[in-house]
Amino acid sequence: MSKNFVSIQQLELLPERIKKADETDATKELRTLIFDLFKKNDYKPMNVLIVGAGNSYPVALFAKYTLHEEMSIPSIEALTPQAAIRMLNKDNYDINYTLVIGISYSGKTSDIKCVSEICIKRGFPFVLLTGAKKSTLSNIYTEDFDIKIISYFNENDTSGKEEGIISMASTLAPAIILDDNWSSKLISENQKAIEDGKEFVSNLNIVDIAKAIKKHSIIHVFYEWDTLPTAADIKNKFTTSGIANVVLHDKKNFSHGSYNLLYKQDFALVINLVKLTIALASKNGSVSISKVYSNQYNVELAKFLDYICSKKSANYIEIGTAAMMSSQWNIEAMAILPFLITAIGEELNVDVSKPINQIPKEANALYTYRGLF
Repeated sequence: MSKNFVSIQQLELLPERIKKADETDATKELRTLIFDLFKKNDYKPMNVLIVGAGNSYPVALFAKYTLHEEMSIPSIEALTPQAAIRMLNKDNYDINYTLVIGISYSGKTSDIKCVSEICIKRGFPFVLLTGAKKSTLSNIYTEDFDIKIISYFNENDTSGKEEGIISMASTLAPAIILDDNWSSKLISENQKAIEDGKEFVSNLNIVDIAKAIKKHSIIHVFYEWDTLPTAADIKNKFTTSGIANVVLHDKKNFSHGSYNLLYKQDFALVINLVKLTIALASKNGSVSISKVYSNQYNVELAKFLDYICSKKSANYIEIGTAAMMSSQWNIEAMAILPFLITAIGEELNVDVSKPINQIPKEANALYTYRGLF
């Protein structure tokens, strides 16, 4: 296995990059901006749209649940740019947004820029959340009363820009910025989530998982309403790397016949995203702590998935913690994924950050497309 893999190099830089992003004023700036808009709107319910493409789409989903949970904003949509463009286009829909947030690590994503231009025409406040240095975006965005750039770029971060097609810091960092806004976590707690993610993967049988994926490159992921951001991040990382196709299952909806897919087709891995609770038991003066499933359906689902994986000689992983807030749960779960995808890729001798040398010419027209949808 090659230690020259871009993925391994980028993974080693992950903790420091997250720390440096955490040290910026981005969380304070975003919090202040949203509360100022809330005040300007006479404290009426806000209508918010969050837009992200590629590696940023899971962050958009994360922002949706965080804002809903922490600020009780009732109307929040998280969309990809092409869907957002249609929603913002007055010819199609006449919806007024209190705020539109575009998420782009580079700050130069053309689709996000297009969203900002429509917001200007419609008179909707637009905020770009980015990892780019603000001065490098001056030729793309002009800040004024309704257009703002919030950057988590840190001058003291000497690691450079994240490289490769797979997101390590560029998904986790903005999610942490959004989460820190409302719960004011300490930097050390976010670093602990990263360390815990690394340890979690180190205890998995990566060799068996990689062998199974090489044989049957299908992964099934089970999620609930508020664990969808992590599910989307899993799908993005595995499909972008080309390692496996990912099938997402809403848990209760799965019971309406989707289980037939697991019986009829072979697969390599099942990832069950579980929300746990802490149970305390006292016996002979000592207290023991155990983690239990949050509801009986999850008990039955875990039992079924363990059975079907054994029957199909597939691997079964449960990802989840007892974090009470959904935002914190997703941070802890998403912190596992860079280590998981890199470890599997290394075992398969695939540099997940650079699975192919360049964008195939057949796909280049799709990647560089600049027109409307």
